Amino acid sequence: MLVLVLTAGLLPFAAQPANAVTPGTQLDLTGALSPPANLSTSGDFATDTFSDPWDFSNAEDIIPIVGAGVANADAVDLSGGVLTAATRNYAELRLLMNWSQTSPVLPWGHDGWKRPIDGGRYTQMTMRIRAEANMSFAIRWWNAAGQEGLIGFDLLATPGFQTVHFDLTNRSNYKAAGAAAVWGGHIVRFELFRGIALAGGDPAINVQLDWARLHRADASQTPPAGVPLPVVITPNEEGGADYATVERGNPWDFAGMDDVNLTNDVAFLSTASGDLTGASVANDPFIGLALGPPLNTDRYHRLTVDVCYNGGFSLGGGAGQGMVGRMAWMPAGTWTETQDFIVFPGCHRMSIDMSTTPPGAIHDQNSSIVSGWRGQRPTRLRFDLNEDPGARAFTLREIRLADDAAFSSSYPITFADAAGAANTKADIYVTTTRGSYSGTQIASNISVVGGVNTFNWNGTDVAGSAMANGTYWVYIVMHNTSGSGVGYASGPLREEKPVPPTPSYFVPLTPSRLLDTRTGEGGNIVPLNTGVFTELNVAGVGGVPATGVTAVVMNVTVTEPTWFGFITAWPSGEPQPLVSNLNFVPGQTVPNLVTVKLGANGKVNLFNSIGSTHLIADVAGYYTASPPPSGGRFTAVTPARLLDTRDGTGTGGSTAPIAQAGSINLSVTGVGAVPSTGVSGVALNVTVDQPTGTGFLTVWPAGEARPNASTHNYVPGLTVANLVVSKVGANGQVSIFNSAGSSHVVADVIGYFSARGGAFVPVAPQRLVDTRDGTGVRPGGIGQGQSLGLPMTTNSPVPSGATAVIVNVTSVNSSAPSFVTVWPTGSPMPLASTLNPVIGRPVPNQAYLRLGPDGSLQAYNNAGDTDLIVDVFGYVL
Repeated sequence: MLVLVLTAGLLPFAAQPANAVTPGTQLDLTGALSPPANLSTSGDFATDTFSDPWDFSNAEDIIPIVGAGVANADAVDLSGGVLTAATRNYAELRLLMNWSQTSPVLPWGHDGWKRPIDGGRYTQMTMRIRAEANMSFAIRWWNAAGQEGLIGFDLLATPGFQTVHFDLTNRSNYKAAGAAAVWGGHIVRFELFRGIALAGGDPAINVQLDWARLHRADASQTPPAGVPLPVVITPNEEGGADYATVERGNPWDFAGMDDVNLTNDVAFLSTASGDLTGASVANDPFIGLALGPPLNTDRYHRLTVDVCYNGGFSLGGGAGQGMVGRMAWMPAGTWTETQDFIVFPGCHRMSIDMSTTPPGAIHDQNSSIVSGWRGQRPTRLRFDLNEDPGARAFTLREIRLADDAAFSSSYPITFADAAGAANTKADIYVTTTRGSYSGTQIASNISVVGGVNTFNWNGTDVAGSAMANGTYWVYIVMHNTSGSGVGYASGPLREEKPVPPTPSYFVPLTPSRLLDTRTGEGGNIVPLNTGVFTELNVAGVGGVPATGVTAVVMNVTVTEPTWFGFITAWPSGEPQPLVSNLNFVPGQTVPNLVTVKLGANGKVNLFNSIGSTHLIADVAGYYTASPPPSGGRFTAVTPARLLDTRDGTGTGGSTAPIAQAGSINLSVTGVGAVPSTGVSGVALNVTVDQPTGTGFLTVWPAGEARPNASTHNYVPGLTVANLVVSKVGANGQVSIFNSAGSSHVVADVIGYFSARGGAFVPVAPQRLVDTRDGTGVRPGGIGQGQSLGLPMTTNSPVPSGATAVIVNVTSVNSSAPSFVTVWPTGSPMPLASTLNPVIGRPVPNQAYLRLGPDGSLQAYNNAGDTDLIVDVFGYVL
């Protein structure tokens, strides 16, 4: 075999300008797949990334359509494992295309913005090629910054194929002016380029490619023989449970017209063939999809469209052109659209993740709504077929909106060896980080048979040890005596086994923002409307580990609400309970600490009962089943006052309020039954009193930078209490910052975390007491100066041996400003308050409370009458 090692073109090469690559202005660029040499004998980009080498055996290697996979050509053919193109001057053979060069689009399939080349790993280009006449030729690429690189050479006519090889990192090959981008980093477009015919003119010249390899320097220049080619079939990017199938009970398979509820600019619709056939007749054709129960966009975000088109390909605006589609939805009376995505003649199955980073990247640049897909509850949904102003026949075979693939007991991982190599074994791994090849092995030495192979994963590693719930990426390594290959799943797999009550241990964190619907932090950039909930990613965010977390502690704030309502937090994937965590009135900004069990998917749900409101969530810590070095055990104490700026407690006698933008340090160890050493965190009931401005309070570990987080929000004259669970900082202190005006602050310690004490057990939230209807107690409120016993272990998930409870206490229907104190039955009532009721609105506050010997609490109301609600979220053993 002749291998030509070329370093430069011998005859002049004329470079043709191209549009600049959009440098990441849309989707954030995803990481490239780049396995180590010991896993991939082939060492070839297409093989490693797509489990499909550029051998031109199928239309995934290059789209055999003029204007799509090949440009400036008269014809293109893909048959017999050979690509043949009748090229003209400046023809392009697009091995990896980044369609955002043409206009902002959503990538799918083998798009370079979705599956970029790791230029640091794949540095060599070898191809088996043939030309019927002499021409200048080039290897051309663009990196993610939009810079072009090019290596030109003369491709001379030969009777048979010749093998050509280039080192893409050899700068002496970069001869074309303006096209000298150094090979490296993310390469998002890669193509072969015909320059000019050396005999002059612009004749059609056939160019044939047998194969092309973009490979590592240590890999073979020619395709290796007998090496397995693993393909992960499931899980994949189409996901798992489909909205229309699960929620509507009728998939969008277009077996009947009941899947369609709206059409425009289409004709001749029929489902007689089992698919939806018809023709678009103007430039705004769409098919509206029949919806059922509310579409939870937090869960169902993996879009797959299976569609066929007649005609040719062009992105122009005339008849027979306009080959772009999109999805559109109506969240609140106004349509919003995705960016275009390229559609091609023939049949294609396109998969796009509607949950993008950043969230607004999903939208068309001219859309008036740019709040992203998550958090919306569309009342209408449609697929826009194309923008061809002429007539074009189509067949719509299926549309899916799916969740990630998930399992609670076992999942069938399916795979195949596309090479059909002999005597092949497979090892299967999972990792929490896409693109990592340092995963946990879950299966070993599986004998690979022809066709589809199945391994039923039950959530354990290869040794049989249970793995934590979480989201995993599957990759499979196949090996035989000829070498090894690795295949990566195109979509994730979520393990979400039911979580039994688990003794857990607290790890305090410096506060960090997980969610802000005003800015899009947390993936949701839209307020929650009536009856809407958002699924908040907690595991793996803001210092919370990706696995092994049982519950989270976060400060949740409602702001800009439009009506009277409440927020409920509960574990994702579990039934919504009849409990509340925050209560609000129009225009109010109100926070409350939330301690809530995580769902098996590492998320919690946040539900808004009525109206519209923005939500903010700042994490303060998490609970884990594995004790941390600090112990993480909770000890509830009889509440004791550590700070009262009104009388000088905790301030060295100073009775001044905290000034605007001022802060104080408060000692929280060695005081109020809290030990002087070994304490990692404290639970404080902190009250803002007599504020003169509108602002917020932040409590955080002393000695650390003040975080972008808040624990209290206040307006002039309003007394606001909130439980704060804080990491203990330098010198056993926490810092307290006041943002506006001046404010007095009161702090009562109710417990601490250390190596001693009890383990916390998170539970599904449950209402234990409601004096309005007699739940748990006699019906009727608590009068002025009266006390009421609150049973915590009767008809409750709290066992009789529990020492403390984590509850949300809410006052409603209060007739006078007051304070309510809750404390253990059998102990004297402490000089401390749990919450401060006001007239005309509910007031919630979370409390970590030691139980009395009989498993109950006492509640005292100081003034007026008030009803009391108590919801439990966990207990301490």
